[in-house]
Amino acid sequence: MGNEEPETYRRNFGLVLWKAGYDGAMDYAYQHSFGHVWNDFDHATYRDHCFTYPTVNGVVGTIQWEGYREAVDDVRYIATLQKAIERARAREATAALAAEAARWLEGVDPQGDLDAIRQQAAEWITRLSAQR
Repeated sequence: MGNEEPETYRRNFGLVLWKAGYDGAMDYAYQHSFGHVWNDFDHATYRDHCFTYPTVNGVVGTIQWEGYREAVDDVRYIATLQKAIERARAREATAALAAEAARWLEGVDPQGDLDAIRQQAAEWITRLSAQR
């Protein structure tokens, strides 16, 4: 945490974990300060580890936090597609389309273009849902 690299968090806490068979993730800390939480550089050795910064009535997000949130959204698309495939397999008229979608899902490379993967997953969900 603390690195301003949202794609790293999106990839590693999203599709990489899903593809490896994990069903959850745990970040080290939501907010870990080595001094004052609003000063990342007030410690001689360490920088604060903050996905967000506290306010009196909420938090201020960071770009790495947004990457983590996108990871959750990516996995939600995949889970929705998996359910759509299951439903479509149960119907004779859509079993072949479900098999095609399952093959696509099996071949997803989590190192690929995350936006394109999400878009394709959404398209599969739409196609499978339209066949009801």
